[in-house]
Amino acid sequence: MLASGSPPSCWAWEPRAVLLGRERELLVIDDLLAAARLGKSSALVIRGEPGIGKTALLQHATAQRASMRLLSARGVEFEADLPFAGLHELLRPALGSIEQLPPVHASALRSSLGLGDRIEADRLIVGAAVLGLISVYAEKGPLLLTIDDANWIDRSSAEAIAFAARRLLADPVAILVAVREGEESPFLTAALPELRLGGLDEAAAAKLLENAKATDSSAEFVRRMLQATGGNPLALIELAGAVPHLPTSPFEELPIATSVERAYLRRAERLSEGARQALLVVAASGVPELALVKRAASFLGLKTSDLEQAESAGGLVAQRGRRLEFVHPLARSAIYHSASPAARRAAHRALARVMTDPSDVDRRAWHLAAAAIAWDREAADALEEAALRARESTGYDAAANALAESARLTEGPERRAERLFRAAENAWLAGRAERALELLAEAKKLAHGAEHRVDIENLSGHIAMRRGSVTQGYAILTAAAEAIEGVDRLKAIRILADAALSSFGAGHPADTLAAASRALDLLVPTDPPESKIFAHVAFGALAILAGRGSDGPDRLHESVRFFNEVPADSVDPLLLTCECIAGLFLREASAGRDLLDRALRQARDRAPTAALPAVLFMLGRDAAATDRWPLARAQYEEAARAARETTQFTWLAAAMAGLSWLDALEGREEDCRRHADEGLRLSEQYGMGLYQSWSMIALGQLELGLGRPDRALNHFLECATFLRAISIDDPDLSPTPDIVDALVRLGRFAEARHASEGFLLAAAAKGQPFALARAARTRALLADDDGYAEEFEVALRHHAATTDVFEGARTQLSYGERFRRTRHRIEARKHLRAALKSFDQLGATPWSDRALAELQASGETARVRDDRPRERLTPQELQVAVALAAGATTREAATKLYVSPKTVEYHLRHIYDKLEIRSRDALREALMIDLNTPVVKAADQ
Repeated sequence: MLASGSPPSCWAWEPRAVLLGRERELLVIDDLLAAARLGKSSALVIRGEPGIGKTALLQHATAQRASMRLLSARGVEFEADLPFAGLHELLRPALGSIEQLPPVHASALRSSLGLGDRIEADRLIVGAAVLGLISVYAEKGPLLLTIDDANWIDRSSAEAIAFAARRLLADPVAILVAVREGEESPFLTAALPELRLGGLDEAAAAKLLENAKATDSSAEFVRRMLQATGGNPLALIELAGAVPHLPTSPFEELPIATSVERAYLRRAERLSEGARQALLVVAASGVPELALVKRAASFLGLKTSDLEQAESAGGLVAQRGRRLEFVHPLARSAIYHSASPAARRAAHRALARVMTDPSDVDRRAWHLAAAAIAWDREAADALEEAALRARESTGYDAAANALAESARLTEGPERRAERLFRAAENAWLAGRAERALELLAEAKKLAHGAEHRVDIENLSGHIAMRRGSVTQGYAILTAAAEAIEGVDRLKAIRILADAALSSFGAGHPADTLAAASRALDLLVPTDPPESKIFAHVAFGALAILAGRGSDGPDRLHESVRFFNEVPADSVDPLLLTCECIAGLFLREASAGRDLLDRALRQARDRAPTAALPAVLFMLGRDAAATDRWPLARAQYEEAARAARETTQFTWLAAAMAGLSWLDALEGREEDCRRHADEGLRLSEQYGMGLYQSWSMIALGQLELGLGRPDRALNHFLECATFLRAISIDDPDLSPTPDIVDALVRLGRFAEARHASEGFLLAAAAKGQPFALARAARTRALLADDDGYAEEFEVALRHHAATTDVFEGARTQLSYGERFRRTRHRIEARKHLRAALKSFDQLGATPWSDRALAELQASGETARVRDDRPRERLTPQELQVAVALAAGATTREAATKLYVSPKTVEYHLRHIYDKLEIRSRDALREALMIDLNTPVVKAADQ
């Protein structure tokens, strides 16, 4: 692995070392550095067992970076629970550029790094701030980032860095991350390119042993060494030093005791007892500042000579600046874990007692915990305070770990349950649902107080619903609400509303409407507006799905006025959901639209990560029901990514169903079937009947648009049967208008009339414009030649009161087709032109084709329709195009989409080339974007 000239004991830290047997790996790293110098971002995760050469490759990159700037960090096992410790180390040289970030990003990053007032920002905001700072720092020249022992970087830091690494594209940045094999790390789930290191081959091993001055250089010796070490370079070097002790028989296996760690321990065995204790203090300290180690050693009664002997005689540690560092992490691990538990506790206790600097308060808390042997109030309280600081700085995972450890050291069961519950809450906010559920289960065993138990059940039900156990979650939440109703009525209202709204996608709304009805019953006139919103919106949405006529819309209309009494900057996730649902379910052009816009702005600026999948999906659904299909696709895609990241599979099912519907209308046959298949599978798996029906309708819409009404009819009929089975009776969701359309095209008029009867009654009972418009079109399709025009005119008047451009265009198309068939060609052309214009504007390709064919059949020599240019844009390009077309600057678009300005510029060049345009005005025209339309932020991808 190494050429001669480097002491074997320090091989891992020697920057001048020449790597052996790693030609392929070196080429990969050199290419990565070259790409960064040319302005292209790249990242690489290097995985391998301890001693395999990960650090040496990082050092090679550092040595070869030439004029590239460097940001580096190294994980330390004892600091894995200190929030943003790794990020602070990595970004320290770049912190002078923090003022160039958007204020919200700068404030969030200062808070996380302990450089300013603490604010609880969303973790995506912190990730965006890290991305922005790296991008800004790289503006002054190509940049190399290296992170060694990344498996020990605290999770908050790792998530933020991985977030940035995923989104860098056109900045001159190279990122190298070394992770120990078999360990967990956010870097391993970030879908970054990986390079796995295996053992050396025989030729490289022989050269390495020669350089290490092994006493035996025979082929048999090399073979035995390879067999014993698996070609691990560090193991080969350390084992070579133990050659005099190896068995001489070629048939005797090398003993396990000759492992790398054992080799380090043999060095320590030669030291005095005091020196070994001093080494243990260094190992326990985590970040071994020399002054701190000296104070702790003195506290234990050790002499200065003990520390000096540990440094000079063992070859295990070396002073570098103001620190004592082990020659390799395995050396530290060997010293620490070979010590007795009592000795380790004593070392941690000494370190805690001599830590007086305020900046070390969190480290001190963990040392106190490591020194504790049973209940320990001081350590438990210190960890709770550390968790509060972590939570205030967006270090949710660190807060969860600190509170869980605090609970372990807490004697009182009720107090312990409270700390476990808060640990679970932070774990959920950190995106670790499984960990949250484990902590809740522990808390539930200990909690006896009614309020504590309700809080535990409330969070348990909330998580269950968002991960697919909707029935179970609904039962948990409603039971919790009943338990707390007599103690805290407002909390009961909120829990009941959450239960109702979180379950609407599962179907059987008449059953879950009970929770919303109870929430309404609990309201009193003096309650705050939030409580009124929760109850009215929950009841309104469920009543609409249950087909309760005008009861649902009336409640939603009533809720609209309460929103005006709530601060516009509120980011309560349940309130955001209510804003979206009220606007979506009313489906009116004149009511609730400002609620959707407000929810969009809040989601863009401050929505918590856990709320993003739901908010993005519903805003995507709203955009799909207008003329903003590019925005709809971008939001559906981001909703899916956010749902995957936060393991909210019910919202993933919704996003897939939404995409399949959009694919169908745009004629993307392959994408439609793929998204519908995933939507159907997820919906069935997690009991989300509403989205299962959407996927069925999408497949029917695909066939209908492609001119295959017989196949479409099968999907629509299957969907109608399914909706009856799950008791959803909302006329807006009914496939009946499509069933009638398909039957009419097949000439089966009697069946069509029979199929329409129930739908027409339900639409009239609901009385909302969208339902009334589709009902009028249905009647028009079935009317005789004397009555169809009047019904189509009624339909168009109702369409004018909605935002749904596609359904209005379908009515125009059907109207024009009927006029043409009855030989009213001039009137036909008017409606067919309107339909064609709308379909073209939307990008509804198969429907445009149909309108164009009808227009030509009417005798008009029409242009040949070009495919919509936006169909050639990638999802990322589409997001950038929509943001810029809506009026955002390059930097604003980068902030909203969580990418760097250079990435926006990179995509913009491709967008202009693909659309054959050269201006923002032309971009707006190509995408049909209204400048007054705000753009939601994108979630992690």
